[in-house]
Amino acid sequence: PVTVLNDVLPVLQRLQREGKVGAFGITGLGDTAAIEKIIDSGAFATTQAVYNLLNDSAVHALPAGYPAQNYRQLLLRMQGLGMGALGIRALAGGALSGSEARHPLALAAVPPLGSGSSFAADVARAQRLQALVAEGHAGSLVEAAIRFCTGKPALACTLLGLSSLEQLEVAAAAAEKGALSRAALARVAELQSGFIGEAR
Repeated sequence: PVTVLNDVLPVLQRLQREGKVGAFGITGLGDTAAIEKIIDSGAFATTQAVYNLLNDSAVHALPAGYPAQNYRQLLLRMQGLGMGALGIRALAGGALSGSEARHPLALAAVPPLGSGSSFAADVARAQRLQALVAEGHAGSLVEAAIRFCTGKPALACTLLGLSSLEQLEVAAAAAEKGALSRAALARVAELQSGFIGEAR
C-alpha cells in the first residue's frame, strides 16, 4: 500500500486537478490488509472487489476453515466510506460454469483469485453448487452465479468476462431475473458450509 499511497496516488490526484481524470479507483486484489489500508485512505472513488458463490467474504464473515481468501467484509467497509464497489470474478474465472472447458476465445488457463488453489479445485466446488439448479433456484449454475452478484445491494455493478455474444445474452437474461430468493441464498450458505475444513 505504501507505493500506491505515496507514489501512485499523488499522480492520480494531480491528473484529477488538471481535469484529465474525473474519478479513480483500485482493483482490490492481493493482501487484504493492504487493500484495507488503501480503502481507508478515502482517496479512491471505487474498488473492484472479488465476490462470488465460492467466496462471498467481501460481504459475509468468512467461517474459520473456509478454503478462500478472507476479504473481511470489504464491501461493507467501502459502503461506510461512500465508495463505489464493482464486483469482479462473478463466475470465478469461468469455474462457476461447472466445467473446466474453456471457450476458444477465453484465456487457456485462469488462475484463481481469492478462491481455491487451482481452477480445477474451483470447478469441483462449483459442481457441488449444482443443487441450486436441481432444486429449481436457478436455470443454470451460471445464472445462479450472476444473480448472486447482481442482487447484492453492496455492489454498484458486476463486471463479467465474456467470450461470445451468447454468453452476453445469457448474462443479460440472468440479470433480468433479479436477485436470488431468500430460500436460494439460504441454500447457498448451506452448500458453502460443506467446503469448511477442506484444503484451499
